[in-house]
Amino acid sequence: MPEQDKLRFRKQRQAVYEKVACAVSGLFDEKRMKLVSLSSLSDPEIIEFYEKGVFSEYHKQMRQSKYRGVITGAAGVVLAMVNEHHHIVLQDLRPGFQLVRAWEEVDKLDDLFGTQLKYAWNRKFGYLMADSECCGAGLEVSINVHLPGLIIMGEMQEVVSAFGAVGLKLDADISEDVFIEGFGQQMRVSNNMAVPDNEEVVLRKIERAVSGLVMQETQARLRALGDAKIKRILYNKISCSLAVLKNSVIMERAQSYEELSWVRTGVAMGLVKGFTLAQLDKLHRDIWSSNFLLYFRGSFDEAVGHVGVTRAALLRERLKGIKVTFM
Repeated sequence: MPEQDKLRFRKQRQAVYEKVACAVSGLFDEKRMKLVSLSSLSDPEIIEFYEKGVFSEYHKQMRQSKYRGVITGAAGVVLAMVNEHHHIVLQDLRPGFQLVRAWEEVDKLDDLFGTQLKYAWNRKFGYLMADSECCGAGLEVSINVHLPGLIIMGEMQEVVSAFGAVGLKLDADISEDVFIEGFGQQMRVSNNMAVPDNEEVVLRKIERAVSGLVMQETQARLRALGDAKIKRILYNKISCSLAVLKNSVIMERAQSYEELSWVRTGVAMGLVKGFTLAQLDKLHRDIWSSNFLLYFRGSFDEAVGHVGVTRAALLRERLKGIKVTFM
């Protein structure tokens, strides 16, 4: 990118950042919040926000940027991102299917910031986003779901096509093999922001789609459990994942999630006992890179290289006393 364009974009980010900073100051008495620049956050804080899904890989890479940041509220909860892919993104992250509750919180924030900031809106195109392809509703709803049954039964491609037909997205890396290669069996259901639906329509679409998806997943799991060949393949995959988790010397984050996801499949489908989903959830949180970076003394590059070794040691320790029995 030419230096002239870089300077122009930097000035635009600065103008947006300063305008949002004034808005946050004006709203402080109504809702205790603060705007924090990425450049003032430590590397462990940046990595933790990224691994919690607060912001994207792009925002993480821009961690030294002065005019990109996050707006935090009580207990450090991130309420918004500033100058990520868009000028300002209000958000609410919740576990489980708390769609309405999350929307209510974002709607309150929207009204609050609307008293201080003027949103760009057009009657024909809807909200005018920094990325022109995202103009429309100005609302993105995403729900992560675990879909081993549909993946095992090779039915994901049909489901993805059905979602696209109703203006929704199901992000998945489809493989021709029996199993999917990727980040476990975690899929993300989301709406297409470019479709100019209003908020109520978006929520109804997502609710109906996810409810139907859960029913399809349940049926797919039952079919998988009724197929002796598929069960043998599953047992083998779960056994291999446990062996890797118990014996690895270096374990990268994506690989650990992939292997633990297969163990989760075994627990969720009633194929193994000795683990609970609550234990797996805690283990996922404990192996976040930020937990290890926080106590590492050295450069960031050295720390990142060290994290894989530390994560593997923690997994070996936690799983050493666990005896999994196949049902």
